[in-house]
Amino acid sequence: MEIDYFCFSVPNLTSNDYIINEEDNENTIWIKSQEQELMVSAKENNLLVLFDRTTKKFYKDNEEINLKGKVIFPRSFIPYEEELLNYLDQNGAKSIETLKDLEQIINWPQKIQPIYRRVIPTSYKEFQQNVETYQKNFKNIFFKTAKKSQTHCILKYFGNVNIGENQLFVTKPPLWNISLEDTIFLSDVFQPIEDKENNIDCKEYRAFILNNTLLSISRSYIDYPTLVPNEIKSFVEKQINKALLIPDFPSSYVLDIGEMSINGREVIDIIEYNSICSSGLEVCNLLVDDLLNQKAPSIKLIRQRKDI
Repeated sequence: MEIDYFCFSVPNLTSNDYIINEEDNENTIWIKSQEQELMVSAKENNLLVLFDRTTKKFYKDNEEINLKGKVIFPRSFIPYEEELLNYLDQNGAKSIETLKDLEQIINWPQKIQPIYRRVIPTSYKEFQQNVETYQKNFKNIFFKTAKKSQTHCILKYFGNVNIGENQLFVTKPPLWNISLEDTIFLSDVFQPIEDKENNIDCKEYRAFILNNTLLSISRSYIDYPTLVPNEIKSFVEKQINKALLIPDFPSSYVLDIGEMSINGREVIDIIEYNSICSSGLEVCNLLVDDLLNQKAPSIKLIRQRKDI
């Protein structure tokens, strides 16, 4: 797919969301640094457009630009994602992710499931009403809200407790900022496979899928390049083909997978699907470079023909 521009959502033309502050922790610094590098790379290759959240307009090299008919790779933090996709649509751009795509990716377990474990989408209200059933069906529950900005945790205990005259539903750890209507995902807890060679407690990978094609894949939680095993790439390709069979499933998304132990068996499985607009980058998710490398063979062929 030919991408005309990467479009980044920014507060205004003189600032961006990736400026590192003193209070930023190590993970935040990593996220901002990678995104800043992607923005610089896009600009160096004449692929950078900015969406100014103050003026609600699009700019290239500080000049307003018309994006009608242009194919756009959107990038933003989660709080600004819907706004960016909405304005791209209003201005006639062809974004690789739409608001409809975002809704489906957020609620991915309704369309597609991991191979070796269950992910049950429901509401927080339904979970409370049927907590005893879930207690019987799960030894431990991995609880996650569909909205990334809320919460995820392993629930060790849940039920009702009487405090004064009120009977309250409680969990350990406590769940904050969740309404009864919020969509949640319940799944079996899996044991990640330890990576002794790199001295981390898991083997996870992040794959960027563009137009049903693997664009970029990298190890998660490692800040230096590592080899991705062939069986991991093969698994991703199979999942891409499986998603192709699902009606209206988005063609561009991020797929997180991991090597894990389930019932004493070591397997590769889906962890989750994420939005391609707001998913963070790992060290080898060099999206501009990957797109240019895909175009390189055709560029070379054109040059050869001119020389004939």
